[in-house]
Amino acid sequence: MSWDIAVAGTVHVDDIVTPAGAATGLLGGSAVYFALAAARSAAVHVNGIVGADHAAAFLELLRGPRLSTEGLVVSDLPTFRWHTRHDFDRWVAVDTFSDEGCDPTWRPRLPAEAARAEVLFLASMSPALQREVLAQSGARLVGADSMTDYTGPEREAVREVVHASDVLFLNRSELASLTSAPITTWREEAIAMCGVGRLRAVVVKAGPKGASLVTADGVISLPPAPTAQVVDPTGAGDALAGGFLAACAAAERDDDAYFATALESGLRCAAAAISHFGVAGLEVPA
Repeated sequence: MSWDIAVAGTVHVDDIVTPAGAATGLLGGSAVYFALAAARSAAVHVNGIVGADHAAAFLELLRGPRLSTEGLVVSDLPTFRWHTRHDFDRWVAVDTFSDEGCDPTWRPRLPAEAARAEVLFLASMSPALQREVLAQSGARLVGADSMTDYTGPEREAVREVVHASDVLFLNRSELASLTSAPITTWREEAIAMCGVGRLRAVVVKAGPKGASLVTADGVISLPPAPTAQVVDPTGAGDALAGGFLAACAAAERDDDAYFATALESGLRCAAAAISHFGVAGLEVPA
């Protein structure tokens, strides 16, 4: 037995260019990367919205004994489409633009089983939507993510979500945006956040440098898990969160002492994600 996980996030179609090549029409989104990574170890309830144009493909992708799509809303509007180019010299996404499609119409309504799940992940999206999901969940372990689109312009709203979560997943730029502090002080800023409200840990993602687990007791930094080639870093952070929280769910542990072990699992899922375009790496057995 293990705890169930609910994830609320985006369901997107991606067009990606990297130094390894280009691919269009990839099935992706934060909820999808997270769910496929987490379903390796635990049952996952997926919540989000998808257009009727790609609903069948996503429902087929998310079929499996550990995946539930009861919370996936199908809209008559098109699926959100994201276009980007990944710069491997600076490890940033550039030339990014999107077609929002059905995304702005979504209002989260967790099915009963998702609301009862012991673990919840609030993927990167509007903090107002994250609060709606939180209000419907009885999870004992809550993880949250965000992005600079929100950590700067909606800083106080993001902080409200952070203080209602147990584990926060951000990269260094997002953390600096949220704290209004220099990026070089990420360790001190993350430590200071722990213990405010419900927050107990911050996982600071560092791309090719791995990630760090920050708690009130200090910082544990781990290198990335080995991978033969970096093909597409899209969704790596969501896969990391999926592996992290699924490790906790599988072990039925939400204590701080287990988080370093959970981070190792998360980094393995991130490595699998970046080894292929789209989510193909997460469909390959670990």
